[in-house]
Amino acid sequence: AEDDFSLAAQLRRHRVTHLQCTPSMARMLVLNDESRAALRGLKEVMIGGEALPGALVSDIEAATGARIQNMYGPTETTIWSTTAAATADRAVVDLGTPIANTTLYVLDDAHRPVPIGAAGELWIGGEGVARGYWQREELTAERFRPNPFGPGRIYGTGDLVRRRADGGFEFLGRVDYQVKIRGYRIELGEIEAAAEAEPGVTQAVVIAREEVAGDPRLIAYVTATPAFSAEGLKTALAAQLPPHMVPSVIVALDAMPLTPNGKVDRKALPAPAEIAKAAPAAYEAPETGVAATIAGIWSKILGVPQVGARDNFFELGGHSLLAVQAHREIKAALSGAKLSITDIFRFPTLEGLSAHLDTDPKSPEPAEAGPAASDRAAARAEAMAKRRALRAGRRG
Repeated sequence: AEDDFSLAAQLRRHRVTHLQCTPSMARMLVLNDESRAALRGLKEVMIGGEALPGALVSDIEAATGARIQNMYGPTETTIWSTTAAATADRAVVDLGTPIANTTLYVLDDAHRPVPIGAAGELWIGGEGVARGYWQREELTAERFRPNPFGPGRIYGTGDLVRRRADGGFEFLGRVDYQVKIRGYRIELGEIEAAAEAEPGVTQAVVIAREEVAGDPRLIAYVTATPAFSAEGLKTALAAQLPPHMVPSVIVALDAMPLTPNGKVDRKALPAPAEIAKAAPAAYEAPETGVAATIAGIWSKILGVPQVGARDNFFELGGHSLLAVQAHREIKAALSGAKLSITDIFRFPTLEGLSAHLDTDPKSPEPAEAGPAASDRAAARAEAMAKRRALRAGRRG
């Protein structure tokens, strides 16, 4: 069967009782009808790799009835350093307390301990601290230091935290511009440098925007010359960066918003959906019955009046939670369609997703939704030829 090797199938087949995953994965499992039922056998759910929203804890509890543990720790301290029994009464579950043979320190810029309740960088000591980075002596010296408070060494996580009076630790953000998305640690500056190295880009700023709690995505804002192409930049970045570092959306601005002292005001960067509504792209009608069906579903889910052939699900305001809903409704509307949630991320445009489904022999057209297959193929071929000619004219 199609889902024999899906995570849900593996949970059922092996009667899994303990599951460790990221919040992003847990959210996808809970919201997907096909996998939710497979979670009932779980007794322990261990969540780590990203901040854990309290609302997600409620959803996991309702789906599983299992005990939920929030796990925290960077790879440099041999994965886990703290645990906390997760409860839904906090907006974001805290980091908890250190595990055995582990010590936590909250230090200021001069590496001095800060008082309880004050914010500082989290440094970790104990048996789990690694020796350093392979063949990167300078970075090792920066992040790993002799422990001034006891034996061994301590590692600077770059995470901003505060210690509460009850001994627990609250995560407040990053000291630098390093972020974690779906378990991957990402240096935003590395993406910005790659973007600014591309022709036509004069400045690039990348942020992790959390339009839905617990679901951050990378957004790149650029100022550029008239020859700039967002599609071209994304292709160039995809060729040199791993997939998790390629921005979901690239937004071109006339100028970056600045603070009074002349620095880029990252908090003032507009949401992509706001820009799309302010300057809608030229509308291109869906070319096939499958595309028209998907357009109707996207329009309803995203709350937009119409969806054109070249429109991008995520640039219209979509995110992973809405992608789950879109996946469910598309499969229901196109009975028998072979569609995974991953396909919505792989083919984010209406044109791309509908073409992907049209090439799948198991993906039928909805009844009376469009012209005959031969007419559809001819229409697609003609439209593609027109687009190629248009692009060639622009390049000339």
